[in-house]
Amino acid sequence: MADAHTGPSHNVIRSVIPLFAGLVLLMVATGLVGSLVGIRAELEGFPTLAIGAVMAMYYGGFLVGSLLIPGRLASVGHIRVFSGLSATAAAAALTYPLFPNVVVWGLLRFAAGLAMAGVYIAVESWLNARASNETRGRLLGTYALVVTLGLGLGQTLLGAGDPEGFELFTLVGILITVAVVPVALFRLPEPEQRIPSTVSLGGLVQFAPLGVLGVAVAGAAGGSIYALGAVYGTRVGLTHAQVGAFMALSLVVAAGSQYPLGALSDRFPRRRVILAVSVGAAATACTAAWLAPTGAGLFTAAAIYGALTFPMYSLSVSHINDAAPAHQLVSVAAGIMFVYGVGSVVGPLVTAGLMVILGPSGYFWSLGAMFIPTIAYAIVRIVSKARPPQERFIGLPPRSSPAVALLADEAGDRPPRAEAGAHVDG
Repeated sequence: MADAHTGPSHNVIRSVIPLFAGLVLLMVATGLVGSLVGIRAELEGFPTLAIGAVMAMYYGGFLVGSLLIPGRLASVGHIRVFSGLSATAAAAALTYPLFPNVVVWGLLRFAAGLAMAGVYIAVESWLNARASNETRGRLLGTYALVVTLGLGLGQTLLGAGDPEGFELFTLVGILITVAVVPVALFRLPEPEQRIPSTVSLGGLVQFAPLGVLGVAVAGAAGGSIYALGAVYGTRVGLTHAQVGAFMALSLVVAAGSQYPLGALSDRFPRRRVILAVSVGAAATACTAAWLAPTGAGLFTAAAIYGALTFPMYSLSVSHINDAAPAHQLVSVAAGIMFVYGVGSVVGPLVTAGLMVILGPSGYFWSLGAMFIPTIAYAIVRIVSKARPPQERFIGLPPRSSPAVALLADEAGDRPPRAEAGAHVDG
């Protein structure tokens, strides 16, 4: 019998190391280029609303990609999709400094978002193909950690070069290109699951309306941070290295807060935890809007806000999955991705508008205001409805694809539901 170090579980984890190696390079590149484009757009003199629109185009592409890419996976295979879309993302990164134009950059952001949607779907499908009941939880946890920390590490590279030049864009292109190497040179099984790309939004809202609202707010807030956080930092006078630290704090601290908040949501009613997180995020953002935009206070506020905001996605998804029939988890995940994508498109546009009206402080006022709907609606649901049954919390990275639902289902030890149509009026 195989020992603990050479058994099937260990072999499965080892078999996906090349995939994680490629993924972490992609996440570092994605984290860097997201903030880099915002800073460069500011330096190029793009109007605030134009910057918001350009940055939001990424999420538009991500949304379209989540609908189109599953079909390509079935027809040409995962390695071709991963390689081709990675090449697309690298080409987009290298093109930005050549054509500093709002329309061109919007199209490049759209292409990059579409490409990364396909990459996420391919990676998550591969992980699910290698997962077993014994390894699912560790694979999912490692995946979430790699995505979050990779994005955060990318922010810290902003100080490694001058955003007005082409070096940092070249670095992004190199990272994405090298990320393809371990995936292309190591054998990985082609997943067999079909990934649904549509779901009835009416049915999704029926399962858990508060969860759907929370996903939309998480998308709007997270999209605004990624799209305009670097612009805000630049406008209040932070150096490029300080902007990187400002952005990275939100992500790195969020990696540590995900599971404590998840544990609380397993122990206490999920709606109450969502309410508490929403109140904390809104209060933190409004406080930051009043603070002088320098010093430790601003960085502390950014860290606290990120620690509350990014786990909101997992909390909301868990609340929806508490209600969703087990056989519909993957199609529900497709609907969740759609809602998150819409929120991510709308959020930066709203935030950019408030920054035009109120100046840089409009960034934090917008981030705070986004949580008012969840606060109000959570109170209504808590007062008017009984506590729904809950499954175990599963921490997920924002922007995960429908494929990750296949992985999360078994990882959460989810028991089968007796009634396919069961739902929680949450």
